[in-house]
Amino acid sequence: MTAWVKGVVVDNTHWTDNLFSLHIDADIDPYLAGQYTSLALDINGERVAQPYSILSAPDEKNLTFFFYSRLEGDLSRALSRTSAGDTVWVQQQPEGSLTLEQVPDADTLCLMATGTGVAPFISILKTSQPWARFRQVVLVYAVRVYDDLRYESLFLDLLARYPGQFRFVPFVSREQIKGAFTDIQHGHIPASLSSGELEKVLKLNLAPDTTHIMLCGNPGMVKDTVAVLESRGFAQNRPGQTGQISHESYW
Repeated sequence: MTAWVKGVVVDNTHWTDNLFSLHIDADIDPYLAGQYTSLALDINGERVAQPYSILSAPDEKNLTFFFYSRLEGDLSRALSRTSAGDTVWVQQQPEGSLTLEQVPDADTLCLMATGTGVAPFISILKTSQPWARFRQVVLVYAVRVYDDLRYESLFLDLLARYPGQFRFVPFVSREQIKGAFTDIQHGHIPASLSSGELEKVLKLNLAPDTTHIMLCGNPGMVKDTVAVLESRGFAQNRPGQTGQISHESYW
């Protein structure tokens, strides 16, 4: 049976009409960067719950979650209407294996995300682990339009703090635009990976003997990217089987 703790909304940051970040003060159990937990609201006498990745780092005071309410259903839309002081129920015990604790050593760590699927990777990037373990850390982040590209200040800060170690490649699929980043790509991650264009931009060879790739976001992106990688000799990382691809589905 799920154990719930009472959370209090600290802030609700609306980025666009559909994108928002919710900051919640809740005394949940310790979690690892990359894990998720469930949020719930009591609606018409029924507790409605949904799992969401935790964007905040484990040492941060408040929990942060990142939502795209247009696609994520009724609960996300209800959460978008909350404000400071409102109650949100939070599952006490976080879950999930999309963590660096499950990733074998490699030269390069490549994180590939679409939309709000970037949340667990932001949590990971805020910790010291990736910078201590991997020579190269790459974030490939795909959105529909440039306004959906959030947390730019964090990425710019990481580029400044880890020059030569951190690479960031944003993809925008529905418009051609230039922004704060020099490597903005038009299109989709699987196609760019398949054509070799992504590696040209990175000036980096993503090979199974040197690279571990973590995926999160649109299930279609994950499926298509796994297919491209497996055709190139990558294997999925599972209990009892060490591989070079990590991903997780909980919806």
